[in-house]
Amino acid sequence: MLITELSVFKGDTYKLVLDDEQTFFVSSTVVSEFLLHKGGELSGDKLAQIQQADTRRKAKKRALYLLGTKQYCYKELYTKLRRSYDEATAREAADAMRDYGYVNDEEYAPKLAEYLIHTKRWGVRKAKYEMLHRGLSAELVEDVLSEYSEDDISEEITELLERKYYNKIADYDDRRRTIAALARRGYDYNSVKRCIEKLLNDAEFEDYEENEDFD
Repeated sequence: MLITELSVFKGDTYKLVLDDEQTFFVSSTVVSEFLLHKGGELSGDKLAQIQQADTRRKAKKRALYLLGTKQYCYKELYTKLRRSYDEATAREAADAMRDYGYVNDEEYAPKLAEYLIHTKRWGVRKAKYEMLHRGLSAELVEDVLSEYSEDDISEEITELLERKYYNKIADYDDRRRTIAALARRGYDYNSVKRCIEKLLNDAEFEDYEENEDFD
C-alpha cells in the first residue's frame, strides 16, 4: 500500500490516505515514530502496528483528560478506559498514569474516606462499601478507616442529629425513623443510640423518659 497523502488535519493530528482510498487519522507522534511520509509504502502488518500505536496514544490522552476532571484510583480509571478500549490498551494506559504518579491509591484512599465521612457524612460501613466498590483494596480500606475513632464518628452523628433530626428524637416513632435513616447512612446502631441518648438527656427534652426502650 502506498501513502498518497499525509497532511496536517487539525492540531497534532495528521490525515493519512492510502492508494486504495483508505483514510486514517494519526498523531504527529506516530508519524515521527514510524517515519511516515507521502510516497512511502506500508505493509498490512505495518499499518496494524501504526493503528495500535495510535490507539495506545489516544488511550493515554483520554486517561490524562479523565484525571484532569477528577481524581481516580487505579481500578476506577482502568474501568473508565475499558469502556472505550480493549483490555490490554486500557491496562497499559492506567499503568502509565500510575508510573507517572498521577494515580496513587495510597494517597487517594485517605482523601476519599475524609470526603465520605466528613463531607457526605456517611458511617464507616457505607464508606467502606463505597471505597471497595470504587476498586480500592480491602487491606487499604481497612487501614484507612481504622484511623477514625469512635469519638470521630460520634461527633459526626451528633452534628447530623442536631442539624437535621433535633426536633424528631423525643418522639418514639420519629426516633425509630431517625435511627433507620442514620443506619442507611452506614452508622452503627449502638453508636446512634448512644448519641441520641446523650441528646435526650439534655434538659431541653423534659418530656423524655430515660428508661424508654429504643428497640
